[in-house]
Amino acid sequence: MTNFLRGLLFVRKCILCGEVLTDGTVFCGKCRLEYEKLGRLPCRLCGKKQTLCRCIPESCRGVVSSAVHLFEYDEDISRRVVSLFKTKNLRVLQDFLIKELAAALSDAVGDELSHYSVTFAPRSAKNIRVYGFDQARILCEGLSDALHIPMTEPFRHARRFGEQKLLDSEKRAENAEKSYALRRRWTRESERLILVDDVVTTGNTAARLARLAREAGYSEILLATAARTPYRKNEQKSEDEECRLLKKV
Repeated sequence: MTNFLRGLLFVRKCILCGEVLTDGTVFCGKCRLEYEKLGRLPCRLCGKKQTLCRCIPESCRGVVSSAVHLFEYDEDISRRVVSLFKTKNLRVLQDFLIKELAAALSDAVGDELSHYSVTFAPRSAKNIRVYGFDQARILCEGLSDALHIPMTEPFRHARRFGEQKLLDSEKRAENAEKSYALRRRWTRESERLILVDDVVTTGNTAARLARLAREAGYSEILLATAARTPYRKNEQKSEDEECRLLKKV
């Protein structure tokens, strides 16, 4: 009776098109197919499908050992998923992305997962006040439970000089350098670290956190994200275009 009444009061709908769902999924059949297409698109750098691509952002090379992501932050549907994840505290979407990323990490790392701990790029206090949650923390906590590895919190926000999404590439790099620091009285629990964030664009924040993790003694760092800006051979997105995409989130 309780489940019946809950079904009457809380009708689950596709998070993208609003179609009423008859099961516990996130997308309707049509939107699910569109989402799955994102994961099959070939990386424009290595040619592998997205979940098999291990390309590292240029700004992270030398400090990040490997990278895993689910889809490119390029198609309209991918931007809508990321926007919802950042701005709406939707448990059903959070659980879905946790499950998807946990599967991708299991495929990438295999039995070596037990040697890792997992952490996240912390959201600014201002944005937590605005939206009421830290999406990267939620993703990290879910991955810790799903993969049975410890969660750690080595990073803290230092001074912040502006919103990353409102800055050009040069300013973002400078802002990322000044925005994060290692926590005091923090103890490292493993030699390897999975660094989690919802989306990577320029990679400046991930690079900063990876360098801090190296300073803390981690020998191997794996960057895990739901989405990432496409990498292209001999092509760079203009700062104006990249800022335009980011401001939509």
